[in-house]
Amino acid sequence: MLLIEKVIGNLSGTVTGNRLIDFLDLDWFDTGKTTLRKRTRAGQEIGIRKDSNPLEDSDILYLDEERAIVVNILPCECIVFKPGSFRDMGTICFEIGNKHIPIFINEEAEVLVEFENPLYRLLERSGYEPHREVRKLLKTHALRVRRHGNNYTRKITIK
Repeated sequence: MLLIEKVIGNLSGTVTGNRLIDFLDLDWFDTGKTTLRKRTRAGQEIGIRKDSNPLEDSDILYLDEERAIVVNILPCECIVFKPGSFRDMGTICFEIGNKHIPIFINEEAEVLVEFENPLYRLLERSGYEPHREVRKLLKTHALRVRRHGNNYTRKITIK
């Protein structure tokens, strides 16, 4: 078993040359785990023990002269919709957040959540015109709420 304790880089910024790329397929919800045990597509057993920073799509976990082991976040069935206004965006994100469902917002201001039939029906009844699509839910699109100061102060950031 190969033990990974940190991310080496990302395919977008690291030259891998002629190395064989072996993908480690992960579901979006596994990317935030600090310990994980999985197998790559080629069958290499990987143990991951890292800090709390989530893994990202195309992160390089291992690199030697012959191969690179790279994270591949698997697409999943999602609810996708685009609120008509900033107020609608705030309202629906508040409602989804009350259900403790992770929310993803992309550069096109589309809201993405993993598919859940009751939420889909609620969005339809509320007039948001949701549709089902298979997409990758990426950390860079996650909506996070962070507590600052007392319990009543909230800062919303999109990472």
